Amino acid sequence: MSSPADLSLFFLQKLACILSAVGSLMIISQVTRSQFNRKKTQQRLMLCISIIDFQTSIVWIFTPLFMPAYSGYPWSVGNRASCDTQGFIVQFSSAGFLYMCCLQFMYLLMIKYGWKEREITKLEKWFHIIPNAFGIVTATTALVLKQYNAANWDCWIAPLPADCTSSYEVNKGNTELTETDCIRGDMANIFRFAFFFAPLWASILFCIVTMIVVHRTMKKSELNFQKKYRFSQNSRNRQVSDEVKKQSIRYSLAFFIVWTFPTLARIVQFFKEVHPVLVVLSGTTIGLQGFFNALIYFRPRYAKCVKHKRWYNKVWALVHSTIFFCCYNDDYTKDSVDYVGRTSSVINTEGTSMSMTAKSMGPQQIVGYPEGKDEEKREEKDDEWHSNGEEGDATTQVKWTSETQG
Repeated sequence: MSSPADLSLFFLQKLACILSAVGSLMIISQVTRSQFNRKKTQQRLMLCISIIDFQTSIVWIFTPLFMPAYSGYPWSVGNRASCDTQGFIVQFSSAGFLYMCCLQFMYLLMIKYGWKEREITKLEKWFHIIPNAFGIVTATTALVLKQYNAANWDCWIAPLPADCTSSYEVNKGNTELTETDCIRGDMANIFRFAFFFAPLWASILFCIVTMIVVHRTMKKSELNFQKKYRFSQNSRNRQVSDEVKKQSIRYSLAFFIVWTFPTLARIVQFFKEVHPVLVVLSGTTIGLQGFFNALIYFRPRYAKCVKHKRWYNKVWALVHSTIFFCCYNDDYTKDSVDYVGRTSSVINTEGTSMSMTAKSMGPQQIVGYPEGKDEEKREEKDDEWHSNGEEGDATTQVKWTSETQG
């Protein structure tokens, strides 16, 4: 009979994964249905992140169908083949946080080093090759080495039986055994660290460093802009800067919240048995990545739902317009009006997927950022003025505004 902790983990994780699957599906719909979004590298990367989150959430929702019947997991009816299938998909999800690193690196290039969208596009293939190659290679290697077994809440890299002695411990002489007694999953702890947690922690560190660099660059850029152009919108400049910082903090917190408890559980596991409460917290929060991404992605659009007064009506309008779009049509849900107007206090309502997207707008948004085809013309003028020895970006926005708005 399942313990209270097992049942709590079962139901809480399913709820978290359902929310995550819905959130990821909304982002997928928002990107794929917008021609403007599909042309943007940032949006295409976010699409890939959401697809990975969606497929991982789905296999976690239906974990009982994958977990072997002998595992003791509530209502499990799976077998060895189904367990390998889930383990492969879960391990492939490691490509997700590498995609986040690529996204942060893209904004570092754009904001600090002034790369244009078309220059980023030439590099984009590596943003897809590296995460997918890592996910496929590690997932396949673990499959070939028979590493996928029933773990705490899913099939993943784990020893079988759970208390077996690995060949690594045997070779160190820490046991009286002359060979490992693991039927499957020999040296699982080493593979878990090498294939998942080491890349994860490195990704978190990379994102933190990138965020700091971008913050410093953005702050310096805004100070220079204010000194050179004394517009009456200085208060809005500060407002934009504050919103950028808040969005950045939200994305960082979401990433840290999702992986804090799993990281703690893995560290504790090196020394002693993990407490059931920590297992429940780990299994629940790890399934919320897509949900948190959607909250941040659609936050600016939520602010535009002025037609509805109650929060749940606004949320339903967003869900309706993305998942049930075939029978829903409202102006504020269309991508053609996703960029904020002069009276809005929110920047980048295109549904930014990462904190750095807002930073890419920078001071330009203050004087009117061209949309759609106008944006392409703006980039052409950037190159033209650069070739003439004139300043781009902030200066470009001033010139573009004066030329297009009179």
